Amino acid sequence: MAAWLDVVCIISVGALVIFSNKKGIFNIKGLSNNGLVITRILSTLPLTVLLYCLREHKKEHEKSKEKNTNLKRECDEQRSQNENLIKEIVKINAQNELNELEQEFVWKTIRQIEVGFVLNINSRHPEVLVDSAASQVRFVGNTQGPDRWYCVTGSQELSRNHYWEVEVGEKSSWAIGVVTKEIKEKNIISESTDDEFWIIRLCRGKKLEAVQSSTVTELQKSPKKVGVYLKGNLLSFYDVETRQRIHNFHIECSGPLFAVFSPGSRDKGPLILKAKGF
Repeated sequence: MAAWLDVVCIISVGALVIFSNKKGIFNIKGLSNNGLVITRILSTLPLTVLLYCLREHKKEHEKSKEKNTNLKRECDEQRSQNENLIKEIVKINAQNELNELEQEFVWKTIRQIEVGFVLNINSRHPEVLVDSAASQVRFVGNTQGPDRWYCVTGSQELSRNHYWEVEVGEKSSWAIGVVTKEIKEKNIISESTDDEFWIIRLCRGKKLEAVQSSTVTELQKSPKKVGVYLKGNLLSFYDVETRQRIHNFHIECSGPLFAVFSPGSRDKGPLILKAKGF
């Protein structure tokens, strides 16, 4: 735009000057008053055009300058955002590395106290079968009808620093966790009672839930092998394959606690655990 105005100015001024000289417009002798007025207007017209061109040129220059200033500010802001983003990424990567190291340490520590179970055959529901090696627990009843959580428990009271693992595989229903003595004696985890229990369970192969007595929390992806860790009043469940924590319970029970294993009632596949025998 500025270059175009320059060309117009030069051509306009040059043309008017040449035209004026040829026609003798600036020769005011013998002119009437009207002629004098026209002569004066024409004599100042090149300067007016020039001033107009210069003014427009200045406007274009100011617009261009403002545009460049805004562009520079945007670039500075983007550069600042990029620098902050890089710092945040570095911070997250460092935290992830620290979390992985911490997770690895915690995982090795808790697995060092892994124990096998002596299952209490007297606590076994009639429709729950425990094999002779006491390493598999399966449902042997009718798989039709509503979910039933018949179970078997460990024979000994849990210490408050206890870790064990259960392979659930592709089973469509199962429940594992910790129960009180009352459920141990009843051989069933019933939601209609006031008995206390803290379990995670898979229902119909779809819903993984954390259940604390009558409180149900829906969880995410179902694991193939579950690690259970009781430390003081904190009960944690882990996906053994990914080493990710699935859920936590804070247990406010001072009485004896027992590990519980329910194969569910939707299939006859086994829960596989490390056991010492009956």
